[in-house]
Amino acid sequence: MIDGANMEAFRRACEARHWLRQGYVDAAKVRELRLRIAAQRGYAAAELLVEEMREQWLRRREWIEGQGA
Repeated sequence: MIDGANMEAFRRACEARHWLRQGYVDAAKVRELRLRIAAQRGYAAAELLVEEMREQWLRRREWIEGQGA
């Protein structure tokens, strides 16, 4: 069974991948997303998401290949 911390990390990785797939890959789009998320969930949550997006961008080959692409 997945504990709470691991579940949150998994959820954040999935959300980060979602936004990357939606085209939030340049500075202007990420800034727009950061403001949107900060308005909904707060600045700290927005920063965590952007950090995770950076990590997922570096690892994108792993999850893109996992889709069969």
